[in-house]
Amino acid sequence: MNDGDVGKISENLLIKVARVCNPRGILRQDYIRNEIEAKYGEYGYGDLRSDVSEKTSGALKQLLMALLSDKLDFDAQVLQKAMKGFGTDEDCLITILCTLEEDEIVPLQTAYADRYERSLQQAVESETSGKFKRVLLLAGCDTIDEAYAQVCHSAISGWGTDAKALIRLMVTCSPDVMNRTREAYARLYGTDLVDAMSGEWAVTGDFKRLLCALAKKHPDNVAEEPDYAADVATLRDAVEGIGTDEAAIIDVLSCKNSEQIAALKEAYKVEHGEMLKERVKAETTGVFESADFRATLMGLLTPREEQIAFYLKEAFEGWANDDWGLISMLVHRTEAEMKEISKQYTVVHGSSLVADVRKNCAGDYEKALVALVAPRARTIARGIRAAMSGWISSTNKGALIALLTHRDAEMKTLREQFEKETDKSLVKVLKDECSGEFEDALVALASYTAPTGIQSRLASGEEQAPDDQPPEPEQKGPEIVYVMPPPEGGYPGSFGQAGRPKKKRSKAEKKARRARRAARRARRERGSDASSSSSSSSDSSSSSSDEEE
Repeated sequence: MNDGDVGKISENLLIKVARVCNPRGILRQDYIRNEIEAKYGEYGYGDLRSDVSEKTSGALKQLLMALLSDKLDFDAQVLQKAMKGFGTDEDCLITILCTLEEDEIVPLQTAYADRYERSLQQAVESETSGKFKRVLLLAGCDTIDEAYAQVCHSAISGWGTDAKALIRLMVTCSPDVMNRTREAYARLYGTDLVDAMSGEWAVTGDFKRLLCALAKKHPDNVAEEPDYAADVATLRDAVEGIGTDEAAIIDVLSCKNSEQIAALKEAYKVEHGEMLKERVKAETTGVFESADFRATLMGLLTPREEQIAFYLKEAFEGWANDDWGLISMLVHRTEAEMKEISKQYTVVHGSSLVADVRKNCAGDYEKALVALVAPRARTIARGIRAAMSGWISSTNKGALIALLTHRDAEMKTLREQFEKETDKSLVKVLKDECSGEFEDALVALASYTAPTGIQSRLASGEEQAPDDQPPEPEQKGPEIVYVMPPPEGGYPGSFGQAGRPKKKRSKAEKKARRARRAARRARRERGSDASSSSSSSSDSSSSSSDEEE
């Protein structure tokens, strides 16, 4: 850091940190925030963010500061740039606001308001319009309870009553969400939702009683283990004989969640050999029966995701789309919920939900709805592609940084979805579009893969973290002893080296050399004979002395 080598700073934060934290089962982004940044200050080096800001500049500085900042605080800055000046970066707004988790909505509003002293909702309202604005506000600026409260208020305010909008929410909301929606309605509009619905002329009779009972559905009033036998008997009595006891049906169904209603239907089928939904439909069909009351009961007796798929298809039908119906049924769904809804839509209607959205909607409104339906990683991949399509714009650089930082846990999925979307590798595209140290940093972000399964293996003892591993024994090869260092180029005559050059001798020299060899052989032979004879005489003298004795 003292040397001001920005390349080394980036490499240490993005590459070397991963080599340390991944084997421990810790995400890189968590290790940077919880370990590196904290220890940097504890060891007396100062503030890491301030030092990085001082030593770096340009786009690389923006990227590293995003890495060290809170995700939602940086998102707030990117959103501000997307709405600032001439024109609006709609792709950036869609990618960020339509992919927020439920628990990120309020912190993002707070971060934006703290920085710019106005609400994100005010900024979005001033920079967008029409149905597109409605999607962004309900999906990214309002929590689920506030969004549903606004849908209810829209349904009962002004001329007429949108009974279908009320039915959709009352049927598909869980007891907890319904209770929070009622509280949000009172907070936003100063009146109770039950009282507001009761005052509508179109909400009367059994339909009114059922809607009010569902609006009052509190989690504490839902029994954990209902008496299904008693409920089956009550429902049987309500539909048998002359007339139908609608109040009994309301009492049984309005205090149960979707899982309990499914169990009740199965118990009724086992006991009486008929489908509860079909029997209730037959009993509530007639000239004097309320179609809205019957539609609400049918919605309650249909599996939740299948019923949402039905409501979505219904919203596409007619002269024009029911935009409130589309938006209210798509916002604030978890990824698992939306996957099941899309599956049921295809099963029931034989077509793709995304394809029908594209067919019936257009422009930024279409893009926003598709972002709500598609897998979250696919929407972010599309946002990355859009951010790189106008590379000269600094706003696009900021959007690209926002979409790549703080994504360590899902980066592998993002790479896969980007390749599905563009038929190109994300890393390769970044290398083609960027350059220098900024390119290296982006590639390091996009190349990261989160640790999977390491923590469980560490806990079971199957694997040890590097610091806990005993040192491996040193591998020793055959010992080589040199009397002296070999000369440069090796010893003469060794493998691969030229030997001593042969000297060319004359015939006389060769003859003399042969004579010397013959003389040496003769001397050796004479010496051998002499030693043999001395040994023989010594043996004979020894034997004669033995005889004399």
